[in-house]
Amino acid sequence: MAPQRAKREAEADAVSGTSDLSKQSLISAAHRELIRIARLREAGQNAEADKALEEFRKRFPDHRIGEAMWERVKPR
Repeated sequence: MAPQRAKREAEADAVSGTSDLSKQSLISAAHRELIRIARLREAGQNAEADKALEEFRKRFPDHRIGEAMWERVKPR
């Protein structure tokens, strides 16, 4: 069953034009941005962090933020 799913995902990626490298680049960019937001929170710059988180959601609407990271970046 897994090979069929992998094939379907590869076909979907081909149709959408998104390669594995592109996906990894997006994930990496999203992670870097979340780290930046977390640092803003740690520095007490909550208004700027809120704005950055809002922009993050627009840029990466489908990105799921893990629970541990969410605790670091969530609005306060």
